[in-house]
Amino acid sequence: MSVAYQPSFDDLGVPLSDVTFCVLDLETTGGSAASCEITEVGAARYRMGEEIATFQTLVDPGVPIPPSITILTGITQAMVVNAPPIEA
Repeated sequence: MSVAYQPSFDDLGVPLSDVTFCVLDLETTGGSAASCEITEVGAARYRMGEEIATFQTLVDPGVPIPPSITILTGITQAMVVNAPPIEA
């Protein structure tokens, strides 16, 4: 039996701490990408291991937010009433 090679960050050639990158977080109305909508977008940009910028906005999903999702995320229907749609 052969063992598959699992690459690591060291294989990229540049330490992750030297790379500028963005972490993206989405909250949605459920767990299916096919049938659920985005309710919040959050992002954080890092350079050399330090957070250098953040972005956050609620999004009007255009559909009701299920009670179970409100419990999970803390995002209520009232919170997104005046939020922009995802297209904006």
